[in-house]
Amino acid sequence: MMPPLLRRRAYPLGRAALEVLYAPALAYADQPVVFCSRHAEIDRSLVIQQALAAEGPVSPQEFSMAVHNAIPGLFMIAKKSRAPVVALASENQLALSGILEALAQIADGAPSVILVFCDGPLPTLFSPFIKNEASCFAFALEMTAGKDYCLGYDEAGTFTETPSALSPGSALPLLRFVLDETRNALTLTEMADWQLLRLAPEVGHA
Repeated sequence: MMPPLLRRRAYPLGRAALEVLYAPALAYADQPVVFCSRHAEIDRSLVIQQALAAEGPVSPQEFSMAVHNAIPGLFMIAKKSRAPVVALASENQLALSGILEALAQIADGAPSVILVFCDGPLPTLFSPFIKNEASCFAFALEMTAGKDYCLGYDEAGTFTETPSALSPGSALPLLRFVLDETRNALTLTEMADWQLLRLAPEVGHA
């Protein structure tokens, strides 16, 4: 359980992300964390920007929690962990960006990497410019070397799997793909040149 003094510093999106990081099934064991969010706690950033425009000075504490790595930073402080944290913000390729970063860390020697995805509805001010998430969500995946999935790249764009109807920046299609074992491929980009492919189990393996 996170100490209350730290937990109170997080807004609803941060609390959702921290809840999945603390989930017993994840059993965090000092792995590197890749935190992926299109906008993170943008409500905080908006308040700071409006205060800056109206008054000039802003709250140092609010600023410290508005930076993109603030949420995983709270988790690492609570866990007293010195494991590396990477915070990513990608408008249109969030799932792909997170997967690639995790794979790079595994290739560099990490036994496993925790991938955290979270996002939520934007303030009304931004709705005319960016396709919004319908609701707040957060989920975490532990990635290890194995033979369950692979990334496929096709420059010609001949993959047959159609992109999700959700915003191309959303990570929710990744969660649905991992949970739906009837699907063999997930398109990760608007151009359909990158896919996550589910591999058939080897004979004799579950």
